[in-house]
Amino acid sequence: MAESEPGTFLMVNIASLRARQLMQGAAPLIRTKSRKPAAIAIREVQKGLLPYYMTEDAPSLGSEEGDVEEEDE
Repeated sequence: MAESEPGTFLMVNIASLRARQLMQGAAPLIRTKSRKPAAIAIREVQKGLLPYYMTEDAPSLGSEEGDVEEEDE
């Protein structure tokens, strides 16, 4: 993860990339009643569950798989 706190723009980009992964069949990293990929992706970003790496062009999501985290809704 980045050394400093990422900005809102970066977090939106990461959530967008993750939502696309979820729409293509990736398993959520949290358990939630929500079935909306964007909502799930935002919650995963908020919880810090998505490793990301900065490149010259754009951020990309890591391929590390973690445990599924429970979420109360």
